[in-house]
Parts: sequence; C-alpha cells; structure tokens
Amino acid sequence: MTELDARALADFCHDLRLDAAPQPVQDIARTLLVDTLGCLVGGLRYQEVQALGERLDLGGPASSTEVPFGRLVTWGSAATWLDADSGGSFHPQGHRLPPVPTAHPAPHILPVLLHHALTGEHDDAELLRVFLAAMEVGLRFGVGTTLRPGFHPHGIHGPVAAAVAHALLSGLDRETTAEAILLGLSQPLTATLTVPMRGGTVRNVWTGLGTFLGAQAASRAASGTRGDRDTVRELFDSAVCTDWDLSEIQDGLGERWRVVDSYLKPYACARWIHPAVDAFAEAAVAAGREPGPGLHHQLDRIEVRTFAFAASLNARRPESDMHARFSLPTCLAAFAVHGGLFADTFLPDQLAHPGVAATATLVSISEDDHFTAALPAERPTSVAVTWRDGTTSSVTVRNARGNPDNPLPVDEIERKFRANVGALVDADGPVTLLPGYGGADRVHTHHLAAVAGATAGGTA
Repeated sequence: MTELDARALADFCHDLRLDAAPQPVQDIARTLLVDTLGCLVGGLRYQEVQALGERLDLGGPASSTEVPFGRLVTWGSAATWLDADSGGSFHPQGHRLPPVPTAHPAPHILPVLLHHALTGEHDDAELLRVFLAAMEVGLRFGVGTTLRPGFHPHGIHGPVAAAVAHALLSGLDRETTAEAILLGLSQPLTATLTVPMRGGTVRNVWTGLGTFLGAQAASRAASGTRGDRDTVRELFDSAVCTDWDLSEIQDGLGERWRVVDSYLKPYACARWIHPAVDAFAEAAVAAGREPGPGLHHQLDRIEVRTFAFAASLNARRPESDMHARFSLPTCLAAFAVHGGLFADTFLPDQLAHPGVAATATLVSISEDDHFTAALPAERPTSVAVTWRDGTTSSVTVRNARGNPDNPLPVDEIERKFRANVGALVDADGPVTLLPGYGGADRVHTHHLAAVAGATAGGTA
C-alpha cells in the first residue's frame, strides 16, 4: 500500500480487547500507565504547574464531549515536568542522532484519560484498553518516521495518540476515528531540543498543547471536519520528519507490538544522564558503600567519561529545575545528597541544599570518542570515583537501565511512583494496576477517577 490507511488504524483501535493482547503487551501497558500517572502527579507538586492550573482553570465539571483547554494543557505540562516520563520509541534503522526518541505518546494520552475518568463513565480497564490502543498508534508513527535533527519530540507524534484516546472515549465511530487520526497528525509542534537543554520549562507546555490539539482533532472530526493524507505525508516525510515507512506504521496491527519496545526511566532527569547515574550507583556498591542519602560526605572526586551529547550537559549553576535535570554534575550531586532522583529532589528546598552545589564541583566530565562512536545503539559511560579515604572504584555501563533488554523490576517502578506522587494522592490504589497485582480481570476499578478528582478539583 502506498498511502496511509487511517481506517485500518481506527479499526485496530476499536477492535482491541485488553484481555486478548499478549501478556507482555498487557504488562507494559499497565506499567507505562502507572509510571506516567506518577510523573503527572509529581509534576503537579511544583508551584509553576499549580500556578498554570489556576491561571488556565484546571477545575470545573467534566464532560465527554468537551475538550477543556486548561485541564489538558495543565495535566499535559505536569506529565513531562519531571522529565521522568517513559515509553519513548526506539527507531529500527538505528541511525538517529541526536539519540532522542521520536515519539512520547504516554504523557499526551494520560490527560485525556483522566478527563474522561472524571465523568465516571469508564473504569480503569476501559481506560487501560484505550491507553494501549493510543500508545501503539503513537509509537508506530514514531518508529515509522525519523524526527529531523534539532526538533524536540513533545507535541509531534503525541497529538495523534491523544486524538485516538478522545475519539474512543467519546464514542466516535470507526470512520470518524480515522478522520481524527488524520487531523491529529496535521498540527505537530516543531520546537527545538536546545530549549530544555538550557533550562526552558516551556518544553512541558508543548506536551500540554499537543494533548489539547489531539483531543480537539477528535472533536473536530466529530463535527464533520475531514483530514488530509497529503498534508500528513508532507509533514511527516519532509517538513518535520523524514523516512516515512508505511510498513512500520500500519502493517501487522495486533500482531507486532511496538509498545513492548518502550523504555522505563528510573530517574527524573534527561535520559542521556541515566548511564552516568547508574554507573555512579554501581561504583558506590563496588566500594562497599550504600548509594543512599548522605553519600556526598564520602566523596572526593567523580570523573565521568561519556558520549558527546551527555558530555555537553555540563552546567554547574542551573537556572531552573529543568536546567538541573539537564545538568550531569547537578544530577550526580543530587543523587549523592538525596539518594535518588524523584519529584522532590528538584523542588526548590531540596535543589538548594548546599551539598548539591558543593558536590557538583567535584564532578569532571569528558567525551570519550569511542563512546560517541557507539551511538545510538549504545550510550556507554564510565564513572571513576575517588573517595575521601583515598580508595577508588570505577564502573562502565554500555546503556542505561530500563531499556527492553534490561527492564526495571516492578517493585522499583512502584517505589518510583510512590516517591513521585508523595502525599498529593493516595498511592495504594493506582499501584494495584501494575502487573503482579492480578490479571486484566482485576482492573475494573476507578483509581484513575480518584486521582483525577484529587488533582483537578473537578466533579462528574
């Protein structure tokens, strides 16, 4: 086939049954949903996000036919505020540089799910089914195209996933859902990667806007607006992305699953920094030391050799919490001081801990040409630590933990969720959606509705 078959994608979404999906697919969908929820709630702990919600009117009643700008933009912005969101796509051609995922559909989908959860019309099982359908569509467009260098992935492939979610939960028919898919692909946000690298928190609003535009696309389709395949092709095979591959996008629906190729992020910081944090933690263990709070008191020097893009993240005086998440010295220092990188690690009082700035000065960073040459298949990083007692330890990792070939255990994902949400919501309910708490027949609950109500102040 030489043209996009949006109807085939719509049929896949409408026909999908959660309990009929392979068990690994069900498991990763449940994991990504809970992980993304923790990131969104964690983002709402920040004053800037709270102020955005107040300004844009986050609260108010819920309706399955409405597309609430303030609610979707605020929740979407919150979902990527921590930079802990998972579920990015891996590109099969393996040549993309900078090594960034094209698609981040999960944080664009979840706000739509939470909005519909407020209506009380959908239980967690149905929301999870829709999440899986929208994730698979969003990831397939990410895998089937190559993002042009310099662009940031938020707001590009996410809107089509949000469009799918809103279409399914609004009860649109198959043909209208197909039009929603085309319209959801027609307004990608083309913002630059350098913005978050320099601390620009506006990056998170791109997610919120992409969420709104996607949901609005479904609403427009319901009103009779039709999408245009030629526009989609021009955008995703020329203007914004290249390497349009229809076989990746629409072949093998329900048989080949891209969602299982997703990664999970253990830390609330830029993915390029994760190998260094992993190596540092392993170096501490190798030296017989606990990588927990207060480790900075034992440090004399941290030497990092890494690939080019990670080596460029060398700011020592970050100007925002986003800038800190893109600072390798600050992230290693915060990890040593606080024992982890979660939502509270980058809150103003924690980030201002004098030990963070002091420890960041102990970190030296250099690019290793051999490590850079291993990109993008690997992201090698070596960390050598000199301890205050004069002993040393060093560890080299080839990739960060959390990739499909080295997945995070469920108990670590649960710890991450609980740490990120803090006391803002009751964590005990949502964690039962994780695999290991029962099969698909055990998720006919309303935990997402409870979280939505607690964070929006909205009523059904």
